Amino acid sequence: MLELKQTQKLLPVLTQQLQQAIKLLQLSQLELTEAIEQELNENPILEVTEKEEKEEPEEPVQEEVDMMEFLNRYTSSEEFMGREDREYPDYENVVKKPSNLKDYVRWQVGLSAFDSNERIAAEWIIENIDDNGYLAYPIPEIAKSSEFPVELLENVLTKIQKLDPPGIGARGLKECIYLQYEAKGEKDPIFEEIVSAYFDLLQNVNLKEVSKKSGYPVEKIREVLDKIKGFDPKPGRNYSEDFISYVVPDVYVVKGEDGFEVYLNNEDIPEFRMNRYYMELYTGKNVDKETKGYIKTKIKQAEWFIKSIQQRQKTLYLVAKSIVKFQEEFFERGVRFVKPLILRDVARDIGVHESTVSRITTSKYMGTQHGIFELKFFFPTGISNVEGGQLSTSIVRDFITELVEKEDKNFPLTDDEIVTALLAQHSIKIARRTVAKYRDILNIRSSRERLTPG
Repeated sequence: MLELKQTQKLLPVLTQQLQQAIKLLQLSQLELTEAIEQELNENPILEVTEKEEKEEPEEPVQEEVDMMEFLNRYTSSEEFMGREDREYPDYENVVKKPSNLKDYVRWQVGLSAFDSNERIAAEWIIENIDDNGYLAYPIPEIAKSSEFPVELLENVLTKIQKLDPPGIGARGLKECIYLQYEAKGEKDPIFEEIVSAYFDLLQNVNLKEVSKKSGYPVEKIREVLDKIKGFDPKPGRNYSEDFISYVVPDVYVVKGEDGFEVYLNNEDIPEFRMNRYYMELYTGKNVDKETKGYIKTKIKQAEWFIKSIQQRQKTLYLVAKSIVKFQEEFFERGVRFVKPLILRDVARDIGVHESTVSRITTSKYMGTQHGIFELKFFFPTGISNVEGGQLSTSIVRDFITELVEKEDKNFPLTDDEIVTALLAQHSIKIARRTVAKYRDILNIRSSRERLTPG
């Protein structure tokens, strides 16, 4: 009697290998170095080739010839990864303000019920969350840049707002307070009513007016206010810390005779080889089956690890080249000329999935003649001008800063006047609330607060 049996032997191993390759894509330079050290410690087959050694390999044993040739010559280098000695710019004085908040939210998204499409949309939202935990740009603006439907982004934002810290992804103080209230699981109809209908009055501590309009006694209004004071108005600040940290670029862009050239920073990525003792043991005849099986498994693990590193570097190189192509005007002329760019454009350009571009641009930095920039910097959201073109939000914020710096200190520009000036001088049509949001991001005080006394 025939009996059909279905087995799954390859899939679990393949899945584990693919998971490793995906993990390597998103590691920073420091994390990659740690991952390499861990792999070297855990796999006795894998060794590092010292640069001065570079000796020709001996004639391999006849058995497993192809494998031996591969093992002797295989390194993490390819033609696209020039290892020649170069005079790279001195970036010792460049510092960054790291934010662990975004990585923390990403980690939670990875453990939550987001499908593949939602995960990409979530990345767009996470990238637009500021250090205080607020969503820095309106959903319609993110939709326009990401090409995701507003409805999908709204749904994904709702999911993100259920993550930790409570209040994450809020679009304003009122929503931030309400999200933290909901996270506590409390049910207080009076609190909900007052916050919903009279939050602006509460911000001005106008308790009598709230009492008059709501019908509740002042004592009850004060209880609501005290509860509000117990929530954190900036839920993201506990996940960010100001400290000086040297940034080592993962990739450099240098202007040459034929345009801009891309070079990977491979200083901390060694060349690999297989341990000759184990290879000779594996190809020998007087080795028991169990030992041979163990060595073969370790050989495959080492081979996959090397290929994964190589693929990571190749992907990083291709993405950097694509960024240079799309943002050539920035490299020629500076920060003000960054154009709106989405991950999908680069993904299509180099023939990979959008999520691959998202992973490889995470925690990676590019050294340019204008300074060091995180790769995510080159994917700003866009704002339309009256001619129908698109300007990056970084340029718009730069214009706002310039307007404020040049304003009459006795008559500071209001947000409405900034809107008018942007339209008149740069043909940028923008909402007043968006100007206010950008001003907050730039730490520019309101016109009333900027007014010079006297």
